[in-house]
Amino acid sequence: MSEENDATGPAPHRHVYLLDYLMRMRQEKTRGLLLDMGEVNVSLLVAFTAGYRACQSANGIRDEEYIRFRDWLRDVKHEFPMEGWDVKYLRDCDGDHERAIHKFLDFVAEFVSLREREKQGG
Repeated sequence: MSEENDATGPAPHRHVYLLDYLMRMRQEKTRGLLLDMGEVNVSLLVAFTAGYRACQSANGIRDEEYIRFRDWLRDVKHEFPMEGWDVKYLRDCDGDHERAIHKFLDFVAEFVSLREREKQGG
């Protein structure tokens, strides 16, 4: 689909990295955003995340912060086992998909906060 541009040209686009999007999802009440995907389901979030990363890769974007997040989740928090976070968190949350998703997004927020403090030197 093409869009017509005005005399000033198209507005510049800023890439939205995955952690930024996940933080927005967390802040804007996860349930509403996930219902846009069809239902509140951990597997849908995993598929969405994989698709987002595949799109980034296809467009030549290497999302270093998401890679750091996954490493941190695995190596520091020990919350990214071989079976996948989705399987573990569903088990931890007694099969409650919404709680499992919030658990994942809470780790995203913790990591983002930690990285912001590191960047500020504290």
